[in-house]
This record gives sequence, C-alpha cells and structure tokens, in this order.
Amino acid sequence: MAASKSMFYWGYVIVLSKFVILFIDTGIAKSFGVLIPTMVERLDSDYATVGLMCSMPSSFSHLLCPFVKYFLTENNHRVVAMSGAVLCGSCLITCGFLGNLISLGVCLGLAGIGLSMTITPIHLSVKAHFQEKFVLANTVSLYGYTAGSVFLPILIERSLQAYGYSSAFLILGGVALNAMACAATIRKEQRYSKFDEGPKESDSRKCFPETESHNRKTMFCRNSHTDDEEESEDVTLQRRLIQVEKFRTDKQGMSPDPQSITKGSFFQSCQRSCGLLNEPLFLFSTPILFISSYNLYSWMLFLVPHTEQLGIQSSNAVFLSTIGGIGGIIGRTVFIILLYKGVNAFAVFIPVSCICAGSFLLDFISSGYQCRAALAFIQGFCFFIEDALCASLSNDAVFDDNNCDTAIALSMFWYGLGGTISGTFSGYLFDLTQSFTKVFIIIGISHSIMAGYLAVVTFFIHRRR
Repeated sequence: MAASKSMFYWGYVIVLSKFVILFIDTGIAKSFGVLIPTMVERLDSDYATVGLMCSMPSSFSHLLCPFVKYFLTENNHRVVAMSGAVLCGSCLITCGFLGNLISLGVCLGLAGIGLSMTITPIHLSVKAHFQEKFVLANTVSLYGYTAGSVFLPILIERSLQAYGYSSAFLILGGVALNAMACAATIRKEQRYSKFDEGPKESDSRKCFPETESHNRKTMFCRNSHTDDEEESEDVTLQRRLIQVEKFRTDKQGMSPDPQSITKGSFFQSCQRSCGLLNEPLFLFSTPILFISSYNLYSWMLFLVPHTEQLGIQSSNAVFLSTIGGIGGIIGRTVFIILLYKGVNAFAVFIPVSCICAGSFLLDFISSGYQCRAALAFIQGFCFFIEDALCASLSNDAVFDDNNCDTAIALSMFWYGLGGTISGTFSGYLFDLTQSFTKVFIIIGISHSIMAGYLAVVTFFIHRRR
C-alpha cells in the first residue's frame, strides 16, 4: 500500500518533468521563429529550406515516437531519456558553429531524435501513473508548451542581439540540456517487456481452476497484491494455461501439449502487435492530428517573420509570441477547469477550432500592432487547447485499453509529420507568393477543414458510446 501511494505521488513529479521537457520542445520551435531571418541571410538560402530544417527538432520529436517506443521494450527508460537529452543539447550547441546547410540539417535532425528519446518515455510514464485521469494530467503538463512559447523566444531574441548568432545557439542548447535532469525522474523499474503495453494496475488478478465438480473451464478470480503485479497479460495468460494443463494432466495422466500452452499467448501477442487495425475510429481520426500540427508549427515558425514583414520591428514582433503564450495559458486553464467540472473535451475542441480558423481567415484586416496582438492572443488561446487532441483521441477514440500506448505513439507520429511538412510547405508558399498574409489565410482554410472533420469524429465517438 505504501509503495502504491509513493508511486501515485511520484506521478506529480513526472508531470512536472514533462512540463519542463515540453517547455524546451516548444521553446526551441518558437525560438527558430526569431532565428529564421538571420539563418536565411547567413546560410544564403530560402525560407522553404530553412523552414524545413528549423521544423526538424520539434517534428522529429513526435515523428519518431513509434520507433522509440519499440526501442524502449528492451531498454531502460531513464537511460534512453537522459541520453536523448544530452544528444539534443549537444547538437543544438554545435549548430551555432556550422555554416553549411547539410551539416546544419543533420545536427538539427539529431537534435529531434534526442528530443524524441526524451519525450516518449516521459509521456508513457505519465500514462502509467495516471491511468484514469490521463487526459487531465497530460493537459496540466502541457502548460510547458505555453510557458516555453512565452519566455524562450524573448531569451533567444535578446541573446541574438547581445551576443550574436553562435551564442544564441549555445544558450538554446544549454536550455535543452536541462531535460537530462527531468529524464532522471523516470524510475528505473519502469520498463516494459516485449509483450507489455505498460504497467498494470495494482489490483492484478490471478485465476485458478475450481473443483472437479464444476466445468474445468470455469475459473474463479481473487485479488492479489504480490510482487508480480507488473506482469503482462500474456505472461499471466500463459501461466493460467499451464495451470489448466497441469490440472488436466493430474486427473487424466496425460502430458501437456507445449503448443497448446503457448498457442493462446502467441496469437494474443500477434493481435496486440497490430491491435490498432481493430481501431478504425482512431485510424480515421489521425488526419486531424496532422492538420492541427501543421497549422500550429506554421504559426510558431512564421508568426514573428510575418509581423516583421508588415513593418513592425523585430524587438516588438517577438512579443507577439509572448502574447500568444499568455493567451495559451489562459486557454489551457479554462480547459482544465472545464475538464475538472466534467465537460466533454470534444465539446470544447469544436468551437475553439472554428474560432481559430476565423482568426487566420481575418489575417488581412489590419497590419497594426494592436490588431496583430489580438489575433496572436486568440490563436494562442485556441492552439494551446487543441494540443490536447493527441491525448484525447488516443484515449477516447480507442476501444481496447491495451492499444492506448501504441495509439499515443502513433498520434505523436502524425503530429510530428504535420510539423515536418509545415516548415517546408509554408516556407514554399511564402517563396511563391512573397506574402505571409496569404500563407496564414491558407492555414485558416485548412483549420476550417479540420474543424469539420473533428465534428464528424466526435459524432462517431458519441455514437459508439
């Protein structure tokens, strides 16, 4: 009981650690919004290429999650996460001293791999500690996104002005290295076996055959609080089958068939490995994550360059990121209160998506600083509510709880894919049109499509319930 309570309270430490890691993740993305104009000039390149490279750290951190999750089955989560933090910080520091596009792209890609190695274990650890309240706990940790977007761009902008390009990257890499301390909070024993999808509830159950007077297939269960609470369902099932075969052998004098013992476990393992094929609603909803991520990262990368193109000085334009982050903090707080009050998350997502789409479609109305600040506030308010879509869809659109961890990893993959496309495609659109206003209006159109798609998915979720 004491160990269970200790694990529960340690969950809050994990939430705080994820907060800091997400602070670093989104802070890196928003900081590149400050660095992009300087990088285009320094590297003698275009916005499409530089946008692609700058989207790599944050997008790779999500894009590689399914592969990292598979790698975690045989490795200690804490070691993987700490190694990823060191890789990310070291590569960002190196980027400040590179003047070649290819080498810079490789370093930023490695930084993204390091971020993924850190984010995936901490995300699964939050899920392990908060089985029933995962969406709420995850949303609290997402304050890191908003905090990072508020503070880190200002730090990098001031560093760029005061110390220069290389020193700005040095400071950014130093901030990223703080993720190593957060990764150290992941407990050593939290590692999954090949067949496990995550730590099981403390009330694991063991089944034993009843007396001979009943049907041999009848089983009765009793609660157990032994040391093998963390065993996977497959191992438990295998032991049950061994007990049944041993019971039959004792009564009939027959030796158990090894194939019959392992057959159930083998087929169940196969079914779990492709379990998401039995989750059509979740698979149908994944384009929402792609579009949401594309719009969010396009906004983060090009908000400051867009404002500068309208004639506003860089020292003032960077504060739009802060204003958007403040809007995000307020929006996330309102969202958490509504979740705590029992309001369905999807009842909030749909109107918020419509408001966000409208703010982008009205991008042409004025180039004044007050108007830009109001639009940035609204967009931050909406985006930092919508970033809870990942957890909500992987929790509510999945029928079998055994598929939740895989759904989380796949959700983050689609989220990362959208982030990767955002830097390239939005940068290409600007090179083509030479107008960030048109780029933002296109974002508004894609967000309108996402809002309609989300309404359809919400209908199917409620219909299934």
